[in-house]
Amino acid sequence: MQVTETKVEDLSREFKVTIPAAEIEQKFEQRLNKLVESVRLPGFRPGKVPVTLLRKRYGDSLRGEIIEETINESSKSVITDRGLRPALPPRVELQVAADSADLEYTLALEVLPEIEQPDFAQIALERLVVEPDESQVTATVERLANMVRGSQPVTEQRPATVDDLIVVDVVAPADPKPFGDGKSMTLPLDGDGPLPELAAQLCGAEAGETRVVTITFPADYGVADLAGTTGEYEMLVKELRQRDPLSLDDELAKKLGVESLEELTKDIREHHAQELKTVSRARLKRALLDQLDKLYSFSLPKGLVEREYETITRRLKAEDATASSAETADAVGTEPGAGADGSVAEVEASAGDASVVTIGDTQHSQDPTGEYYELAERRVRLGLVLAEVGQRNNLRVTPEEIGKAMVAEARRYPGQEKAVIDFLRNNAEAREAIAAPLLEEKVVDFILEMVKVEDRTVSAEDLLRADDDDTTFAGVASSSQGEVGMQTTEADGDLR
Repeated sequence: MQVTETKVEDLSREFKVTIPAAEIEQKFEQRLNKLVESVRLPGFRPGKVPVTLLRKRYGDSLRGEIIEETINESSKSVITDRGLRPALPPRVELQVAADSADLEYTLALEVLPEIEQPDFAQIALERLVVEPDESQVTATVERLANMVRGSQPVTEQRPATVDDLIVVDVVAPADPKPFGDGKSMTLPLDGDGPLPELAAQLCGAEAGETRVVTITFPADYGVADLAGTTGEYEMLVKELRQRDPLSLDDELAKKLGVESLEELTKDIREHHAQELKTVSRARLKRALLDQLDKLYSFSLPKGLVEREYETITRRLKAEDATASSAETADAVGTEPGAGADGSVAEVEASAGDASVVTIGDTQHSQDPTGEYYELAERRVRLGLVLAEVGQRNNLRVTPEEIGKAMVAEARRYPGQEKAVIDFLRNNAEAREAIAAPLLEEKVVDFILEMVKVEDRTVSAEDLLRADDDDTTFAGVASSSQGEVGMQTTEADGDLR
């Protein structure tokens, strides 16, 4: 095998590989001889089929297999012998593959950059520390108490008040109903239900009264035919019910499966604390990624960046298509996801320019100065950095950790847990998707142990407000896989 390096340009490498015709022919003859021993053809005894007949019948397919195997073996040898680390699978272009001629092909690839690990001790971060707000804990207890609070029928004839529950039937229109079958619906009048404006219109009604109400359903309403629409509904008030006094005691706790009010309050406080820690951790992690993005500067494999850019824009286009189809459905009365003529809505690419992506009314260029292209570069850069830190320091996700994560994922699908577990066990990509965020968190924890972190106590309101302020355009490209893809070398997820 003769290998000539024809291109060395930044991270790009290209080789011309020549395999002597004699080597190909030798492999071909060996494969034919093996075929003689195994092939069965009518009219010939086993092992007695003429080689010339096999060459005529199977020669082209055998030669194709040999060429493919030879290219795979030789290209792998070219890469490993030179210690190259491809960023993506190499591209092979066949130049000459004729009978009795040397096999020639070009091998092109991008390699991973050399990444030096900086002194992480120079990074200074601030961790926001928050204690649960007792008023929020109490409010949560009261909200839970209100959910399990009983009620009694109102016996006297009087107008409904905001403290009452009202039982109604939807008289008209017949379909669609805003709530199930529209019969004996119990609605709170304090505005704490899914449709506060409905409660306001029914307040003051008496049992036996019929009222026409106007309801505007939110875009994410659970009944697809009603989501985002406005309509009039005739409702018959069947009964008023007065709520029992709000009781915050051990009996409330027992209704909720806890032994005492003290234990219930403790559980809620711990839950609030964990939620606040999660937000604080996300802010700290984002700040760390920002610092790493500033510290590291190296060439990026263009193929990885372009693939990441396509992932971002594809997701954005899909979200835009969904939103646009919902608006069209509202305007012309078609189903969400369909155009005005009932066909499936599509997002069109900019005509004549494959480097421009149109999302909604905005065009986004694949120019390196474009915001989404810059986001793709950031995600790839940070993905490579964290992958390199993990590899250098031998950070691994254990089978036990993956198993626990698989069980947690399966619990998100009640009744289908076994099917989900089986799918994850039998699907390597799915398992990788489970393991990636686990490894990412390990690498982040590893780095955080070496940086300077100063705690600052803030209120829960300040923490959550700061978290909102930090959200950038990158949020639209977020992923459940975590902030950085750690599968091998590529970045994936929300790097803000």
